[in-house]
Amino acid sequence: MMDSLLVLIPVGLPLITAALLLPLTGRARLQQAAALVSGGVLLASAMLLCARTARGAILVLPLGGWSPRVGIVWVADALAAVMLLFVTIVSYATLLYAGGSLRGERERRYFYPLHQFLLVGVGGSIVTGDIFNLFVFFEVMLLASFALIALGGRARQVRMGVPYVIVNLVGSALFLAAVGAIYGAAGTVNMAELSLRAGGGGLPGVFWGATALVLIVFMVKTALFPVFAWLPDSYPEAPVTVNALFAGLLTKVGVYTLFRTIPLLGGTAPGGWLQPALVAIAATTMLVGVLGALGRSTIRGVLSFHIVSQVGYMIFGLALFTPLALAAGLFHTLHNMLAKTALIFAGGVAERICGSGKLYAMRGLARTEPWLAAGFFVAAMSLAGMPPLSGFWGKWFLVAGGLAADAPVATGISLLVGLFTLASMLKIWNAVFWGEPEGQRYPGRGRHHGMLGATLSLAAMTLLMGLFAAPMFSHLERVATQLLDVTPYVAAVRAAERREVHAEAP
Repeated sequence: MMDSLLVLIPVGLPLITAALLLPLTGRARLQQAAALVSGGVLLASAMLLCARTARGAILVLPLGGWSPRVGIVWVADALAAVMLLFVTIVSYATLLYAGGSLRGERERRYFYPLHQFLLVGVGGSIVTGDIFNLFVFFEVMLLASFALIALGGRARQVRMGVPYVIVNLVGSALFLAAVGAIYGAAGTVNMAELSLRAGGGGLPGVFWGATALVLIVFMVKTALFPVFAWLPDSYPEAPVTVNALFAGLLTKVGVYTLFRTIPLLGGTAPGGWLQPALVAIAATTMLVGVLGALGRSTIRGVLSFHIVSQVGYMIFGLALFTPLALAAGLFHTLHNMLAKTALIFAGGVAERICGSGKLYAMRGLARTEPWLAAGFFVAAMSLAGMPPLSGFWGKWFLVAGGLAADAPVATGISLLVGLFTLASMLKIWNAVFWGEPEGQRYPGRGRHHGMLGATLSLAAMTLLMGLFAAPMFSHLERVATQLLDVTPYVAAVRAAERREVHAEAP
């Protein structure tokens, strides 16, 4: 019973919370308080789930007693548990930050319910065990994100959000078509069953074509090269809390789905075409993203291009298909969820104080806002890979994995991109925080305690993650080993479904 509840909470609790918050529109403080209580329960359940799956346990919740071919099943293994934990941490931080950052009646009325609906989609995408329901939860997540990205209602914000909506609607249509083709070819959309059938061979070419289309859709949602251009222009126009929420969660759900589906469908088999293709895509994404960041003239413009660049590091770890590299990619993903969100938080506070996010429209915040400067600096140096912060260890493990897997060119590009990342972070530091105070229109001290607290908390976590990198990486190596050996996952799902069918039989 407890295991079933732990799998159910990541979807059920945000859904209930969203329904409870809807009648409270117009009472932002009460909405925030209720969302924080719900977030605390969600965080505690994620910690329990991590503890329960740390030794390899796989929790399975079949729903409805249906045949394994078409039944709905939710699964939580060590990968799902650690992703849910960091999703919950980022989500909770955005709730703390939102109290001081939301502007206008529309943002204050609707952010908190939409935030919970977004969590429903994110949590469901992580625990679902079949591709059709992955599509369903993606749509829940995207519908909430469509409303959030236009929440302020400004004309430019709506206009720049149009590419985001169009790209994701096209991706959703392709995703649904691919799911239908997979079901027609294999007779199931259950990931465990698909893994068995893909491993057994004999599936028609349409199955592999549809599978390739699904992976392309995931690449779009992850913002990998060459399908990333929608992200850098749309994300910075959203309210800063929404921008941070998207940066910390949405692209990482895309990364998660690639980590989940590629090993299950046999993509880790040696000698295939997928590995060199993914390595090339990852390396190009790193480089294009960081070069785009160097050319931007606003804080969030720079940081949004870095979302693209950092995704390249994550997929580089996946592309190498070794336990060391896979664990490194996961470590970098979790680190980036903290560091990137903290940086956008800090940039949002700077915008609030100075009335502009343009570089060199403000200066000297390190003197007038030392705690804000400290939070930004720690997160920025972590993103750039400075020791002893989490970003250093993420890149260190990736370099080790790349050299061990004989991928020297992509590994060299990752090191070069790290230098460019440092240059872009120093560009923001010199333009906004260094020098004599200038351009500060609004005194910030004492007016953004929640925003500053959320920023410093996530920045501190990047430091802690760096200091305790060894035990954390050891755990992620176990997660990677479990990912590469799909047999326990398949066996757990099939056994749970058989029990459910027998229990429902007359």
